[in-house]
Amino acid sequence: MTAATRQAAPVRRPVLDGSGVGWLFLPPALLLVAGLGTPLFMTVWVAIRDNGVTGAVTGPVHDQLFVDSLGKTFLLALEVTALTWVVGIVFTLAVGLARPVVGRLLLGVLFLTFWISLLVRTYGWVLTLQPNGALDTLMRDIGITSTGLGLYQTTPGLLPPMVHIMLPYMVLPLYSALTALDPARIRAARSLGGSEWMVLRRVVLPSLRSGSMAGIVLVFILSLGFYVTPAFLGGPTDQLLSIVIGTQFGRLESIGLTAAMGALLLVAVLALYFVADRFFRISDQWDRA
Repeated sequence: MTAATRQAAPVRRPVLDGSGVGWLFLPPALLLVAGLGTPLFMTVWVAIRDNGVTGAVTGPVHDQLFVDSLGKTFLLALEVTALTWVVGIVFTLAVGLARPVVGRLLLGVLFLTFWISLLVRTYGWVLTLQPNGALDTLMRDIGITSTGLGLYQTTPGLLPPMVHIMLPYMVLPLYSALTALDPARIRAARSLGGSEWMVLRRVVLPSLRSGSMAGIVLVFILSLGFYVTPAFLGGPTDQLLSIVIGTQFGRLESIGLTAAMGALLLVAVLALYFVADRFFRISDQWDRA
């Protein structure tokens, strides 16, 4: 068997069929049903119970605050996804081009954020962006502005924290796609006279397409339901859908309407994922990762 044949051979995964340990799948299946399936079922059930099938769909649509927040949420999710993708591409290429020690250090620093509470990271951005905070003080000290940037509780000020928090979810699939790239292709392109820019544009970046699609879908879906960071850093006039749903639930104004809003958001997220998976084969990227 040649090296090319060995490389093209599919990876065989261990199979437990007939081994007598199939019962090991029961605990995670029960946990999945209890921890994920039950809350989702109860949300849909309460929405239909209190509003009826038609009311569960039309009720939130007739709420002007819900409609306004829906457009703002989708727009912000698009902006965060686009910025995260650009930063993620640059970061992933930097990791790939750096020496192994430096690359591991960069990845370690990036994923260190997973070990820090989201609330703590959000408070850090609050201290950075608030009036007379670290950023405004720095801008005044170096003479860029005398009044501060005024980014606290504004949509432009919300973008950097969300990109920072979402970046690992973009880098993971991008880095997986980058490591799957055969170095022989790069060496062949260079030996045929391709410049560094041409190799990057014609070989490296196209190989990141599947990882890009997976990261874009993941970041966009997570951004749609982001709550903690927008709650602390978002402006009072730019309430997102998650904030509207949380406010409705916290004030107990209408549990049925709140459940209907949540159910519609759930349906929209699932529909987006299935459409993206149909056209871009996102699940294949997760299998390779």
